Order: sequence, then C-alpha cells, then structure tokens
Amino acid sequence: MWYLQQETLLILAAFSVLSALLRRFCPKKVFSMVLPLLSLAALFVISKRLCVFYMLYLCQGAICAKIIRKWPKAPLFILSSILAVIPFVVSRIDSFGFELPFLFVSIGLAYAMLKIIDVYYYVYYTKLDVDLLVFANFILFLPVFTAGPIFRYRDFIATHENPLKMDGALLTVCFKRIIWGLFEKIILVRCAMLVMERLLLVTPHWYISAGIIACSYLALFFDLSGYSNIAIAFGKIAGYDVPENFKKPWEAASFTKFWRSWHATFSDWIREHIFIVVGRRKLSRPVSALIALLTMVIMGLWHGFSLPFLIAGIYNGVLLAVENLLSLTTVNRNKTRKPVYVLRCFCVNFLFAINTIVFTLGGEQLLAVLGGMLRL
Repeated sequence: MWYLQQETLLILAAFSVLSALLRRFCPKKVFSMVLPLLSLAALFVISKRLCVFYMLYLCQGAICAKIIRKWPKAPLFILSSILAVIPFVVSRIDSFGFELPFLFVSIGLAYAMLKIIDVYYYVYYTKLDVDLLVFANFILFLPVFTAGPIFRYRDFIATHENPLKMDGALLTVCFKRIIWGLFEKIILVRCAMLVMERLLLVTPHWYISAGIIACSYLALFFDLSGYSNIAIAFGKIAGYDVPENFKKPWEAASFTKFWRSWHATFSDWIREHIFIVVGRRKLSRPVSALIALLTMVIMGLWHGFSLPFLIAGIYNGVLLAVENLLSLTTVNRNKTRKPVYVLRCFCVNFLFAINTIVFTLGGEQLLAVLGGMLRL
C-alpha cells in the first residue's frame, strides 16, 4: 500500500519539505525545473522501471499536446486521447492472468491517464499552449500520484503560479491531517474489516448482511479518505492547494449530489470530460439517463476490467439513470422536511454501500451477503 510503506512515506515527506524550501529560496524558473527531477528521482528510488515508464509517458503526452495546439483538429484530439488510454488498457491485462509487457506499469497510471487527457481538453478547447515544465510537474506531482485527488490542469497552473504560503498554522494543520489520514488507513479501516470478518462467520440474515454492507462502506470510505487526507496535507506543505476529495457524502439526498461528494475530483472529471461534452445541448430525460448509465459503466471499468466492476458500474448507472428519469437529481434541504431528508440520505448511502462489497469481498462471500439480504 503506497502511503503505508515506511520508505515511500519518508520519500513523500522529504519531497514535500524540499519542494517548500526550493519554492522559498529558488527563482520560480529554477523551482519548475528541479521539481519534476525530484519526482523522477523519487520514482527511480521506488522503482527504476516506474521511472523509465513515466519518462516515456510524459514525452508521449507532451508531443501530443503540442500537436493538438498546432493543429486543433477533432481527429487529432481523439487520436491523442486514445493513445493516452492505450497504456492504461495494457496495464490492466494482468487482470486476465497475463504478464505485463516490459516497462508497462500500473502504479498511478489510472490517474496519470486522466490528467493527460485533461491537458488535451485544456489545449483543444482553450487554444492555449502548455508549458512543458508545468506539464511535467502536473503529471508527476508525487503527493497525488497514486490515488488522487485529481487536479484539473487549469487549477494546477493557478496554484503553481500562486502557491500557498507556509507558516506555523498551516504546517500544524497539515501535520494533524497526516496523522488523521494514517489513523483512518491503519486503525479505522482495520476495525471495520475486523467487524466485517466476524459478521461473515455468522449465518447470513438481512440484518447481518446490512451490518456487513455498512462495514464495507466504512472500510472503503476510511481507506480513500485516509489517502486523500495524507495527499492533501503533503501537497499543501509543498505549496499546492490540492482540492478536497470527500465532501460529507453522507449528507447527499440524491445520487447526483452523492457523486459530487464521494471521490469528488474523479466524479467532476467524469462529468466535465464525458457527460458535459456528450450532452452539450439540452437533453431529454431518457438521453440524460442513458448518458448517466454509460458514464457509470466507464467509472466501473476504470476501477478494473472484471465482471464485478462492470456489474457495479451498471448498478450505479441504473440508480443514477432512474433518478434522472424521475427528476430526483436535486433536493432542496430547506424546503424538505427533516425526517424525509434524512431518510433520503440514508437510502442513497445504503444503496451505494451495497456496491462497495465488490471492492471488499470475494465472489462467493459477495453472493452470500446479497442472498442474506433476502432472508428475514
């Protein structure tokens, strides 16, 4: 686990502190040149193969971005995006029992692919050029390397040019956030998993299955939230205002709102790069529902090329599609009675929680838990 390996954690801490010192004492141009070298050096220490792969992936991305800037044609934009996706697809062939080709890696690639495509969108739609040093820093920025949060390129540029000013108060907040993130990852995730393991030994009934599903939800939340807290804290120490990734999803009374709160930066990426682009015009409810379904299927496959993830994508897509068809995407909290609002929040979170067992349980256990929900 990336952030729980002592060596990796120390490298991230050293990277963030060195970045803060370089930013404070070096000219901006020197800082922009040194930071990607620091990132590559860290990757080299972790894995030489990882370092070489990302050097090549960076070159491919930079060349395609320049081509799109010079010839902003739709076919070139689409082709460049496909080229960015191919390494990600190849990196997932190990899901089918094949060994990865030489140099191909999977660490951080799912997020690097999204960031590179975001750069292509930026260049294609704004007609602005890409600074190669900023581009390299954007793709290689270590605190968010493996699990986000996902920067948008335009937001990264803004915080790169106008960094956070480190002081005692901010350092204290970041230090506390790292401790809390590690507590989530090490203690809370383990507690949720231990309770779930005990419940799995009990004959499944609806209340046992409901307890397992709740533990699964908590384990996944604390795992992802812990990653995000550590990444955000290290990023802020380095001077970058990393976006928040979890925005109280338990307060979401609709699936539309939920996906803007759970892994928010990934959901925002999907919405901006797929949903909005496909549905620029005002769409009918059935078409909006179909796009929502396909979007969630893509999100499911992004997590893994396997039947459970595909089913999870379809499941989440159907929930979102039905919500679109029934015009239940927005809920006015002030105009909704509190018991009704709380009930809707519970239903949204529990229905999502059912999907989380795909990430925490094996096939037979998963089916047993789902079967238990039907046993009174």
